[in-house]
Amino acid sequence: MHELLERLHRDHKNLDRVLNLLSSQLDHFFAGRESNFDLKIELLEYLETYADLAHHPLEDLIYHAGMKRLGENTHLLERLLGQHQRLTAATRKFRMSLENILHDGVMSRAELETQGREFIALQRLHLNLEEAEAFPLLDKVLTEQDWKEVEANQPRHDDPVFEKPDQLRFSSLLHYLEKAEEEEEAAD
Repeated sequence: MHELLERLHRDHKNLDRVLNLLSSQLDHFFAGRESNFDLKIELLEYLETYADLAHHPLEDLIYHAGMKRLGENTHLLERLLGQHQRLTAATRKFRMSLENILHDGVMSRAELETQGREFIALQRLHLNLEEAEAFPLLDKVLTEQDWKEVEANQPRHDDPVFEKPDQLRFSSLLHYLEKAEEEEEAAD
């Protein structure tokens, strides 16, 4: 697999960790247990900061390169490009809903739960489609020259949580990830 696809695969693993943490926080909130709204907002800010501004734009470059090689069989890549736009809007909408509640806005628990569960489901379906279908296809059809062009134009943006941790902006998220890692190590 090409190194850029491997990088995107690592990103997907990290995004899965973030989605698991968000899902867990939503479970706590909807069960009436303590839930950290700052953490949930940081999770969505991370998705906006990294997934929407670096990860998806890199995938978009790769998908456009793939579309040139696939002729008329570009339906999958077109679908994924459209999903990127919808996911960006869904992330923003859900973050705004959480911020609204944090600032004493009115929204029913049921409405927030539906929005949160749908958001996580959309993210997971998208990641799974890329992993199962798009990445293997692109690895087969793209040439070395295609990869060189993508590399030359790729967004230069470090992951602010998993590569170069931004302790100020993502302190709650980094703390929870560190805590989860320690718990996993203790369980082994």
